[in-house]
Amino acid sequence: MRLSERGVALIAYFEASVSLKLSDGTTPYPDGVSKTPLRYRTVYWDKLASKPVLTVGYGTTTYDIPELQEGDVYTHEQVVAMFLNTISKYEQAVRDLVTVPLNPNQFDALVSFTYNCGREALRTSTLLSLLNGGNATAAAKEFDKWVYAGGKKFAGLIKRRMLERQLFTTPYKEVRANLTDSRTVKTAGAAAIVSGVAAVAPAVEPAKEIASFAKEYTWAFFVALALVFIYLVYLRWDDWRKGKR
Repeated sequence: MRLSERGVALIAYFEASVSLKLSDGTTPYPDGVSKTPLRYRTVYWDKLASKPVLTVGYGTTTYDIPELQEGDVYTHEQVVAMFLNTISKYEQAVRDLVTVPLNPNQFDALVSFTYNCGREALRTSTLLSLLNGGNATAAAKEFDKWVYAGGKKFAGLIKRRMLERQLFTTPYKEVRANLTDSRTVKTAGAAAIVSGVAAVAPAVEPAKEIASFAKEYTWAFFVALALVFIYLVYLRWDDWRKGKR
């Protein structure tokens, strides 16, 4: 399991006030800017860390890239690449420490938490203990306790933990990779085949007799089409209700 687009967007929003647009066109955290601001593209000292550390972009530090130098300036694309190249160790930390199955939303929330608080914080947390013990509901409540930095409570951390908790507790709805998996499309395809057969039937023996019968009972044909249409509408509604597309 890897960090999803939504997980990347969550981290980018809190680490550098950037609102990333997902491939489906939505922007889950719209209050930020579209590109990394200069202040976050410039290497600076993060004095809120337990031990001040040089930082740039989406929370990349000298723990990730030792050669960072204070005052160095990078492009938006460079800091994004730095983040994507270093996030894997936090993904791996979650995979190593969590011993119960996770859905993608839970995984994203835990990677965001670990990226912000550190691997050791996750390892020793009550959150992890409860989760591995099979009590995900109680574990979710633990997010709200991690809102301090330097002994002080921060509004940004309160909001981050709230959104991580919300993501963690949001049921995951799988979206089909393509439309060919849709029952609606399959049914519509079948209807198209039937319609095509009906169209050429008058020219094919012995289908002429069937075509003649259909001609005499045109009303039945239209009733059948109406029923197919109603069924298609139901399938489309049912797919969206179940989070499928």
